Amino acid sequence: MTPFGHLALSVLLSRPFGADRRALALCLAGAVVPDLVDKPLFALELVPVAHTVGHSVLTVGLLGLVAARYRVLAPVVVGWASHVAADLVVAYPKFLVNYAWPVLGPRPTPDDAFLAYWIDYAASGFGAVEALLVGAALVSAYRRGLHWVALDAADR
Repeated sequence: MTPFGHLALSVLLSRPFGADRRALALCLAGAVVPDLVDKPLFALELVPVAHTVGHSVLTVGLLGLVAARYRVLAPVVVGWASHVAADLVVAYPKFLVNYAWPVLGPRPTPDDAFLAYWIDYAASGFGAVEALLVGAALVSAYRRGLHWVALDAADR
């Protein structure tokens, strides 16, 4: 899933927290953290694939335990879990082992060249579903009045 899809899913899943902008911001932050953790680790060759620590279901489970104690972190965990769950859905079955890191060994992804991979994804059913998620998130954000968030922040 692309960053836009992860953010869109996070916007939609933040609705149970109401119109609280802080909760939305925390949910959005959680949605991008798995990539902010794993991509630099992979680029620095500290891990063999780009889906390990931040994308591990074990990490999400540990974060869930922390959020059970510190409720303010619940939106972060929702965003983080939505990122991992969405990537699990679009992962080819052979790549599912990456999400059980460090219990199961990693498998390099994707098989195709970078551009070919994303073109194939955009043309797939998953790409279409993601486009619908982004549209739904934009409509939801507009209806909740969140189109003013950027303007409100600029006024401060």
